[in-house]
Amino acid sequence: MTGFLARLYAFKAADAFILIYPLYAVMFVEAGLNPAQVALALAVWSVSAFVLEIPAGVVADRLPRRVVLAWAQVARLAGYGLWMAYPHFWGFVGGFLLWGVKSAFTSGTFEALVYDELAATGRQGDYARVIGRADAVQFIAILAASGAAALVIPFGYRAVLAASLAACAAAAVLPLTFPKVLPAGAAAHLDYLQHLKLGVRQAAGDRRILDLVVFIALMLAFGAMDEFWSIFAAQAGLGKPAIALVIGAISAGQAAAAWLAHRAARLPARAFYALAAANGLVLLAGAAVLRPAAVVALIVFTAGFKVIDTVFEARLQAAIPDETRATVASVKGFATQLAVTGLFLGFGPLAAHWGYRAAFLAFGAAVAAVGGLYLIRGPLRAKADT
Repeated sequence: MTGFLARLYAFKAADAFILIYPLYAVMFVEAGLNPAQVALALAVWSVSAFVLEIPAGVVADRLPRRVVLAWAQVARLAGYGLWMAYPHFWGFVGGFLLWGVKSAFTSGTFEALVYDELAATGRQGDYARVIGRADAVQFIAILAASGAAALVIPFGYRAVLAASLAACAAAAVLPLTFPKVLPAGAAAHLDYLQHLKLGVRQAAGDRRILDLVVFIALMLAFGAMDEFWSIFAAQAGLGKPAIALVIGAISAGQAAAAWLAHRAARLPARAFYALAAANGLVLLAGAAVLRPAAVVALIVFTAGFKVIDTVFEARLQAAIPDETRATVASVKGFATQLAVTGLFLGFGPLAAHWGYRAAFLAFGAAVAAVGGLYLIRGPLRAKADT
């Protein structure tokens, strides 16, 4: 098991050590793309990941998941190759399309692979600890990639892309070293559409699973506000170097939270609802102050949501039937994408009409309200605290 975990964490590090990630938007602008073209290219990534999320889960329930993870990395590698060979709008669109394929075929697949491997050795109770530490490794790799990108970018975008290609290649090879554990209880007697219907029906028809999926999707959506933290820091009066340090501190806080989240795994659901409500109040307070010191609120906010995400992801995996594990996990990913899209569509108009401060205040209030409503509603059904 120690060898498997070492390879697992190495895979997460390679998957996140993408030097082009902090620079691709700048690369697009310097290549001559206008704002509408940049937005359209990003939309292609989002839509491809969104559309393929649940079908990818079905595939990962029917094929060896380590192979699915490997081919997903090959898709992203090909996408970065397109960016290198055709550094213009359509090349960037094609690259994002392939990146979306990678995202769809990785999220639920990885979670299911980890749970089934632990279950095969009777250690499924360690899932929260293992997945939390994998997330921590990912955040550390993102930090390292950002630092490396700063060193490599003087040699040009082709050098940064070449380093990203190498990371994708490593991430494609590493899953093939994982144990050859087949999806537990795979429904081999069902065809693709039957399997898809079964997984969706289990996600929507089992009240406990549905409650968990909805709660996790809401929490991940609020956590996705990290796209706006650099704007928050700028509004608080920080300069670019300080903003970069704040983003690094946020990642470090998330890494620590992910690493330690398993220690909270036995707490009742009410404790996490209270944490969500408190998180909203923290964001409210930070937005109300909106001075340099207020960025501490962002570190607390993001770390709190990482703890909630890690613990409830473990509870969801424990509730999912073996035969549709990746499919149901992908339904959670699909629901998350819906919630994130709603958040972005709501935040943008608020900020445009009333200013960023008002938008941050509104979403802090929304987070506090959701946490409070769950507290009033009580624990999730069917032994969700177990």
